[in-house]
Amino acid sequence: MNRYARDFRRFLYREYIPVTKGIIVLSLTLFIGHYVLAMLRINLFALFHFPTLRWWWRPWTFLTYPLVNPGLGDLFALLWLWYIGGSLERTWGGQTYGLFLGLTTAVTSLAFFLVSLIFGVNIAIRGLWLPLTGLTWAWAKLYPDRELLFWGLIPIRAEWLAWIHAGLVFFNYLGYYNLLFALAAVSSVAVAYLFTGQGPFARGVRYWAWTHNYPGKGWAEKIKTKWRRRRLKVVK
Repeated sequence: MNRYARDFRRFLYREYIPVTKGIIVLSLTLFIGHYVLAMLRINLFALFHFPTLRWWWRPWTFLTYPLVNPGLGDLFALLWLWYIGGSLERTWGGQTYGLFLGLTTAVTSLAFFLVSLIFGVNIAIRGLWLPLTGLTWAWAKLYPDRELLFWGLIPIRAEWLAWIHAGLVFFNYLGYYNLLFALAAVSSVAVAYLFTGQGPFARGVRYWAWTHNYPGKGWAEKIKTKWRRRRLKVVK
């Protein structure tokens, strides 16, 4: 068992993209588990997609809905995550990349929750394409001159690819719902500006922590120290 665990850990850290590989492995595991349990009439996806107005029954779905990828098109989302997510993770490191992924996922789910609250409509959010909008935008901001072959034939620059991706997601939700839901679908683009250009995390989370007098892991100890001091004042 220990040998298998070491081999799996080695697989994750090979190519220096453990977070990206971990998400892909979890998504594929959930996909297989869902269709195996479907024979017993158990809907595993329902435990992980984000119900915008009923999330309090499953609060973890704020962050787990990107793992629900039931269709063939979602396979391309996993491949796209492998490419651009791996590129971002190697550039930023696992800590900054993990924070960015968490923020893009949470901001999108929060935006959908607020819009659903306005209209009183509960919808189920799932799929990797939503947070991938923010990832693609950040990747394009970092490497605007990179070219890819669209459909394997048409060369296209990264910055135009980011606009196409965001536009497809936007008009997809505009067609199914309305303008506010479409804006919620691309809300992760705003997070990309925090990690690129002049954003506070453009040089990484550790640099931001150092400039804010929270070097390394010391920030946690400082918070604990402040909390102890406040408790002592209350006792006195």
